[in-house]
Amino acid sequence: MTKFISTKEKDNLNTLQNNNKSNGKKIGLIVGIIVILGIIIIPRVWAKFNKKEVICLNNQTQIYEKYKEAVVLVKHTYALQISIKGSEPFQITVDDSSFEEKTISGTGFFVTEDGKIVTNHHVAEPWKYTGSDNNDFSELKNHIAAILPDSIDKKEYKTYLELHWNDYYGGDEEGDYSDEEAEGTSKVSAPVANVDSSNVATEVNDLISDNKSEEKAVTSQITYTKPDEIEIVPKTVEISVALHGSKDNWLQCKVYKIADGDEVDVAVLQLVSETLPSSVSNIVDLDNAVKDDASIKPGTNAILIGYPMGMQLANTRKGIKVQVYEGQINKESDGVSLQYNVTSTHGASGSPVFNECGQLIAINYAGYDEAQGYNFGIVAKHAMTLIE
Repeated sequence: MTKFISTKEKDNLNTLQNNNKSNGKKIGLIVGIIVILGIIIIPRVWAKFNKKEVICLNNQTQIYEKYKEAVVLVKHTYALQISIKGSEPFQITVDDSSFEEKTISGTGFFVTEDGKIVTNHHVAEPWKYTGSDNNDFSELKNHIAAILPDSIDKKEYKTYLELHWNDYYGGDEEGDYSDEEAEGTSKVSAPVANVDSSNVATEVNDLISDNKSEEKAVTSQITYTKPDEIEIVPKTVEISVALHGSKDNWLQCKVYKIADGDEVDVAVLQLVSETLPSSVSNIVDLDNAVKDDASIKPGTNAILIGYPMGMQLANTRKGIKVQVYEGQINKESDGVSLQYNVTSTHGASGSPVFNECGQLIAINYAGYDEAQGYNFGIVAKHAMTLIE
């Protein structure tokens, strides 16, 4: 039996359905807002009430014992590479110190379980802090452009430049020594016919003049590579780290992240394995670092653990050993760096600097060669920013 619904009943039914839909939308909106607030608020509340308690260490010996395995010696080897007309970058071996591989040492420290290491920007990219006024490498580009014909195939660039590098300096032109003379040997003169020497000299001079003119004519027809087609850039050959107590065992690294700009001299490396070595029992916990650098007052203790002088001081009969130095904060933070009188020198760049409780306060980065006791560290909050 079919049931008929009046128009009024239909209207009431539609109104009820619309109200239900409207209420459903409101409930969905409320649930969505609650979820969003939960995502934002709950972690903060959780962090506030579950914040790691800072356990204050008693002295620099305890700080050293806790973190010595986390502090590593960094070795960075780099060299200039050449790219011509977009070719694959390559290195050359020539009698020019500019192209020799260079190695610098620094310090870093583990901050995560996947092998991330905080250090200085100038340890990760040392060529940017050489102080050279010729970072555009214009002289080297002009040298290459003057000896490399445009017709040379890309595959032959390296070989050709290595064979002809010294052509730039003139070769065996007048006034230069021959190969035998340069090597300290002498050439035995060929026998000369017993004829009028003046006629012979005239003929020889004419022949030499003709040959030089022909050589200049050929040379003038050669098109050489243009300097603006040449790119010279410093590139990492290898970055590796050695652990406290190891015996010349180096672990390969890569650059993970670098702070923006030149003012904040901080970078993060990471082990290629992305695994914290089993011998490292304590990483430097950035969650417990001093975030408010304004709270670090002059006169308070500062403890540095690192590798000043690199292998020169680190190497011992029992392997590589990290060192600890203590001093005081000398000046309030300016938001970027702190000054302290802790002993430091080349090789200690990237060392962690702790307060007397063992909390990270800075990353050592600079000092004066002329006098000890005037050293500087980038405040810890800038390292924390790179890891977040």
